[in-house]
Amino acid sequence: MAITRIKYFTPDKIAAISDENRKKYDKYYQSCTVRNRDVKNSTYASYLNNANHFMAYLAEFHNNVGLYSDEFFENAVDIMENFIAFCQDVLGNRKKAINTKLSTMSSFYNWSLKRGLIDRHPFDKKLERLKGANDETAIHSYFLTDEQTKQIKRELASDDKYDIQDQIIFNLMIDSANRIGAIDRLTLTSLNLDDMLFTGIREKRSKIVEVSFGKVTKELIEEWLEMRKDMDELKVDALFIVRHATGYSHMAKNTIQVRIRRMGKIIGLEDFHAHCIRKSRLNQIYEDTGDLSLAAELANHASTETTRKSYIKPKSKSELRDKLEALKSKKEKEENHDKIENQN
Repeated sequence: MAITRIKYFTPDKIAAISDENRKKYDKYYQSCTVRNRDVKNSTYASYLNNANHFMAYLAEFHNNVGLYSDEFFENAVDIMENFIAFCQDVLGNRKKAINTKLSTMSSFYNWSLKRGLIDRHPFDKKLERLKGANDETAIHSYFLTDEQTKQIKRELASDDKYDIQDQIIFNLMIDSANRIGAIDRLTLTSLNLDDMLFTGIREKRSKIVEVSFGKVTKELIEEWLEMRKDMDELKVDALFIVRHATGYSHMAKNTIQVRIRRMGKIIGLEDFHAHCIRKSRLNQIYEDTGDLSLAAELANHASTETTRKSYIKPKSKSELRDKLEALKSKKEKEENHDKIENQN
């Protein structure tokens, strides 16, 4: 079943946040991004979004109570527990998402305490995080078969409702097995066509990675670069772009995800997502080669255990049985061969 996402905090609700609360959080946000500029557009952009949700909630249901006000501090635990219930019942958030929102605001108050802007944290050690968040299955994981991968590629190439960027996104993710956080940041200046490589790409936890691709993807990129020459108003370095009223801009990660979900529908998957492509590719490498270290290296994992635990498709009991039978048969053949050799 696909996850239902509710667009509750519309721009008008975000705009209702008081100037006082906005300025207080913006000061914290600026401090964070100055110290950690590499994740300004990823981690801290997510934190800002979470804070906007909480402050908009305060605006709508608690009369824009001030973040540092006596009223908030006196009722902080009740307010936060009501916010948790709101996230569960109205927004349909999962436990992990709710805990992240709580951590976002807790970090804000920890910073405020260190700066001497408040004399205590309003809900520290008074509010328990939701348990069982790690046990939830937030999204389904799919391991594509070779035929499903080929089917998607054929459809992307032949159906006019898909464009060349769709083809590049899918082929590039299959070739490289990189996270979408890296694919989202690909630029023309980081592209080395001769070596079929993007270099110096900053992704998860500010790690610098390379994104490699094969000959088919190279041909698609070359075709895309030729098409871009005819876009006179195009002055953007990003590989993936979108058009808007005033020109072109970098294609947001969410837009790439939407395109990928649409690709999944080709093979009947409504909740297909970017991580499925990464997992499918790494699992395929392991299945084809039996080399877990090779899959781990391509995944940029520090440990092969991470690869084995989260990126390799578990064997069913019947598959394990068949594998054991095959090994047994192989052993018997080798023993018979040795017996015949000894007789000769």
